[in-house]
Amino acid sequence: GPAGDSTEYQSVLIRGLATKIAAEMARGFPLAMAAAWVAAPLLVQAAVESNQLPLHHKCTVPEDKSDWTLAESWCTACYLETLAALPKVPGADMVIGANDGRSFDPAWKFGYWKKSPHHTIVWVEPNPILFKKLEGNTADIANKVLLNKAVRPLTMTEETLSLICWNTTMVADVLENRMPNPLPKEIGPVKSHWNALCSLDVKNLEQASDVWTAMAKFKTDDGQKLSKERMNEIMDDVRAKWQVAYTVPARLPKQLIQDAQVPPASIRYLQIDVEGLDNEIIRALPFGEDGFAPTLILYENHQGYDVKSYLEERGYFVCCCLKQWGSNIVAVKVPGGNFTKSPYRPDRRFGYRVPTEEQMKKITT
Repeated sequence: GPAGDSTEYQSVLIRGLATKIAAEMARGFPLAMAAAWVAAPLLVQAAVESNQLPLHHKCTVPEDKSDWTLAESWCTACYLETLAALPKVPGADMVIGANDGRSFDPAWKFGYWKKSPHHTIVWVEPNPILFKKLEGNTADIANKVLLNKAVRPLTMTEETLSLICWNTTMVADVLENRMPNPLPKEIGPVKSHWNALCSLDVKNLEQASDVWTAMAKFKTDDGQKLSKERMNEIMDDVRAKWQVAYTVPARLPKQLIQDAQVPPASIRYLQIDVEGLDNEIIRALPFGEDGFAPTLILYENHQGYDVKSYLEERGYFVCCCLKQWGSNIVAVKVPGGNFTKSPYRPDRRFGYRVPTEEQMKKITT
């Protein structure tokens, strides 16, 4: 903590860490493993910021599914160490699916935007209501570009898209106790993350909101489950009252970069959260065009390993997961890396062994 930390501050910090460790133990992990999982990201971030840890120290660990918690811990550390190093070089950053610029944003959570005042930050958010909040939340950031547009994959040719969202005013009013929950009891309470949800497909929106799961678990007073017909009746009413459609401009990732007027080669950090289209947007990124090759890519995990080999072929180390407001895949550009023909061999303690000079020549040629 900062110099002059009081005993009270330290006590609060320790209680917070203890709570997180207890939560991991409740998931069935031993004390030592839970403590390592909670403490590792904090220790790595501190080490990187004090220049005591070289970049990519943690971005060479294999996916060992026999110890998935360990893999997640290393992946989180990989993200944090890379993120901490990015402000040391000039450039630009881009967030596709920015929400309000703060909510559900890992980069904001870890203080990245405050540490990168010399970067140009591009925020892309299609929801007009959230976009207004984004404008307010980023008012004190000088080097920024705000785009009220949607991103589209290569499979879509429309220049405008109909975006389906929850009524954000209703969600905020319920969460801030300005109105009672208007949703049927079969669906349950309004969730805070609904304000961040929009989709081109109403089914994707509702799946991400868990409303169908809630109805499937619901039982009537006589212990009966809801019929499909009754579920459809409930959702038809909810859609009519509490879902909103916005028509917004739709652009390919390459076009968004052009709209922002930043050099493609300058983009250091790319964050993608587009409710189910994340993999398609990864495939639509203009890798190699005008030097486009972000150092760090974070995208929401919707079967995210479907594009793992696609990224590896382009020199990225890919791992799962950063568990911050959901599950996110981390991809880090490793100089000289081509993981489709890498001679790296798994090592129980250290992940991948460092290749010899002769092996490294084979990777890069």
